[in-house]
Amino acid sequence: MAFSRVVIAPNWIGDSVMAIPFVRALRRAYPGDRLAVLARRGPAAIFRAEESVDQILIRSSFLGDVALLRRGRFAEAWLLPNSLRAALLAWTGGIGERIGYATDHRAWLLTLALAPPSGVRHQLRDYDDLLAARGLASDLEPPRLPISGDRSERARRALAAAGLESPRPLALLAPGAAFGWTKRWPAQRFSALSDQLAASGYAVGIVIGPGEEELGISIASQAKASPPVLGPDLDPAELGALLARARIVVANDSGAMHLAAAVGTPVVAFFGPTDPGRTAPTGAPAKILDRYVFCSPCFLKECPYGHECMREIGVEDAFRAVEELVGRDHL
Repeated sequence: MAFSRVVIAPNWIGDSVMAIPFVRALRRAYPGDRLAVLARRGPAAIFRAEESVDQILIRSSFLGDVALLRRGRFAEAWLLPNSLRAALLAWTGGIGERIGYATDHRAWLLTLALAPPSGVRHQLRDYDDLLAARGLASDLEPPRLPISGDRSERARRALAAAGLESPRPLALLAPGAAFGWTKRWPAQRFSALSDQLAASGYAVGIVIGPGEEELGISIASQAKASPPVLGPDLDPAELGALLARARIVVANDSGAMHLAAAVGTPVVAFFGPTDPGRTAPTGAPAKILDRYVFCSPCFLKECPYGHECMREIGVEDAFRAVEELVGRDHL
């Protein structure tokens, strides 16, 4: 029987996109072994679409996840989340080799516990030391998300239903961010940018994820052009197929931003409380808009001041960044 290993995936969409090169590196190093990923349902769609792994295990409860790992009879686990929970899962799941960083007081649960990365490089490189500890080469190519015919057709139908099948260039605005409101450029400015793009000849849509319906409706209702809202019924891989059809995506530092870059769509990205040196989009043309102030980057979910890091980025700044990426002669 082939040696079997499992990757415990990150919890968030953007982090899972950035984990794609790590999974590719494992696949390349062990082409004949069984490779599985344990992931939440959203991130699982990303790894399923990327196709480097043989098996996708969908997370549920702690005990349910333990049962999945025990049934899988895995010999080795690679822990990408830095949490105690991930280490407890691998240990309780009966996995003999458990590889990860010595964070969250979990070193005693790991068979190979490494000092955590410095945090000064891009997050894509955070897993390189794990690979190097086993003598494995890193994959230095950016994340790539293939688009299957079925997902492409689902995206086409979503655009058609929204009235966005048009010869005009498509601009998709992604105003959400799962981390919290501090990562979000103000909703009113997304509305104003939508109007400016529409007046310049773009077909414009608002792209949101599950739970962001109110945000999408608010932005659409404040815009004169009334852009349609898309996305909450799409899984992340289908959302990637939708973003792949755009000429430009304007997004906060979010899963949608990383998905857009992974399918090769140019991105204008807003950064405030987070650090583009750590999580900037890679693999596609991008313009980073930030106004770092004395407290940036704070990585806080609540701003104790006036949210100046985002509020100082104007609508004209965003529109100019779109023109610089797409070109003024796009029509």
